[in-house]
Amino acid sequence: MATAEPGPGPGPRKPACCAVTFGRSTLLGRHLAAALAASGRWSTVAVLDPSPPTTTTTTSPPPGSPLAHHHLAVDLCDPASLARALAGVEAVFHVDPTGDGSSFLQLHRLAVEGTRRLLAACCRSGVRTVVYTGSADVVVAGARDVVDADEDALPYPDKFGNAAIELRAQVEMMVLSADGKNGMRTCVLRPSNMFGPGDSSLVRFVAGYARSSLGKFVVGSGANMCDFTYVENVAHANICAEQALCSNASSVAGKPFFVTNDEPIETWEFMSCLMEAMGCQRPKFNLPAKILSSAALFSNMMYHKLGLQILSSPLLHPDMVYFLSCTRTLSISRARKLLGYHPIVSLEDGIMRTVGSLSELPDKLDLSRKRGSFGSSKAEKLLGSGITADILLWRDEKKTFSYVTVLFLLFYWFLLSDRTFVSSAAKILLVISLALFIHGVLPPQVFGFTVEKVTSDYFEVSQETLKNTLVWMASIWNGGIYKLRVLAEGDDWTTFLKAFAFLYCVKVMLNLQFRMLMGLVLAFMFVVFIVYEQCEEEIDSLVAFASVKVKSLVGKVIGNLPDALKAYIS
Repeated sequence: MATAEPGPGPGPRKPACCAVTFGRSTLLGRHLAAALAASGRWSTVAVLDPSPPTTTTTTSPPPGSPLAHHHLAVDLCDPASLARALAGVEAVFHVDPTGDGSSFLQLHRLAVEGTRRLLAACCRSGVRTVVYTGSADVVVAGARDVVDADEDALPYPDKFGNAAIELRAQVEMMVLSADGKNGMRTCVLRPSNMFGPGDSSLVRFVAGYARSSLGKFVVGSGANMCDFTYVENVAHANICAEQALCSNASSVAGKPFFVTNDEPIETWEFMSCLMEAMGCQRPKFNLPAKILSSAALFSNMMYHKLGLQILSSPLLHPDMVYFLSCTRTLSISRARKLLGYHPIVSLEDGIMRTVGSLSELPDKLDLSRKRGSFGSSKAEKLLGSGITADILLWRDEKKTFSYVTVLFLLFYWFLLSDRTFVSSAAKILLVISLALFIHGVLPPQVFGFTVEKVTSDYFEVSQETLKNTLVWMASIWNGGIYKLRVLAEGDDWTTFLKAFAFLYCVKVMLNLQFRMLMGLVLAFMFVVFIVYEQCEEEIDSLVAFASVKVKSLVGKVIGNLPDALKAYIS
């Protein structure tokens, strides 16, 4: 844990006690309580949290420090318990509790009602300073780019993206309007995309995206920039803000401050770093943001109008699409100038520390099915986990695109050119022979470029390859003969139904024109496997559901058959 550095200067006297709300149940609260304990500025840090402590109620202070670090189970909506907890407290660090995914009523009670009671209790108890940490989301939202904007350039929007953001804005307004009451000075911090070890919000969002069917895609161009903030820097900003309220209240009190690492980075570079640490691949394909946002807006409209959730993934909320595709960078010049804030942990170090804490994510977030350090996907295993899998699953886009181009050129040459097969084959062999001859007579260097010669062994087939091919053909032949033998015995109804379904599918396909059939096969090869890999969980659950229904239907049909026929089938 980094030690907090002093801000613009100490206050006129050393405070005796400070309090941190939600210092046990939130990421920032835990880090802030530890930073305050390590700073040596306070004699006591009281952690106010509605949730009861999991171990002991007092945490040992750092070596050499007389600090007492108390955990108090306090309901912020209970004035009596607040009055007892705030006795002797001179500074309150109020942490936003709206990031835990609770229901709206619970969040409203914790955030809005709790803050109203907390501010009233602070005024009655003689608290000198209140620092509230919310989020930059209260002013940075919607389908627009925000580039190096300061606090004055971003007012509250007319409409907020979701209920949690609106609650944070309400709390902000209450804290800022409480400035000056009974001598209490307040300010607000707005960190942008806070993250760190133990994060259950941004890191969980990235994990959810990696697991979803969109995990292969970059939303938008992928060049959009964003500010991210390591949690220890936010804790440090809180300490700087409290000290500035004591020494320079006239310039600081009643104002909001953006807090970032001041190192804008491409959003998708940040997400890719975390996804790779989780054992997932970087997304490689671009998906137009307008199409996705339109789908999300339509889905939300249908849900609100008809109660039909067409796109059930929370990742497809319009706000998430905007976050993934829009540039959002903020200026922290006001925080640097008035608070004396500067990041104490670089973005690279913050990412590395966060990545180092992801070892238990597969158990917590169900990432084990993704390809990477946790094993191959089912689609990859089905394709043999070799070069075929790499091509059909688009592991190397250039190689896959090359194969797609060559195959569709051959498809056009042989099937769509209105020539006979023999004529097409003769012409393509003529072109290949001419190309090889020209390549053979070229000098080793042509205009400074090296011409790599094709050796004779390039066209040879190794004995191992020939042997494997013959073994594969023999295995298919023997498997077919075995199936015929099982069918001839007349005892295996499952094999009979499979053979019937296979032959019926062959009959349907033979009714199609050959060129159409081959076009469908080519499209099938390069689309179906990648779709199955990305939607593996959903497809498997759908197949399992269909299997249960089919078995139930078969059971009902068999149940209505005569006893003699039942005995024969069984």
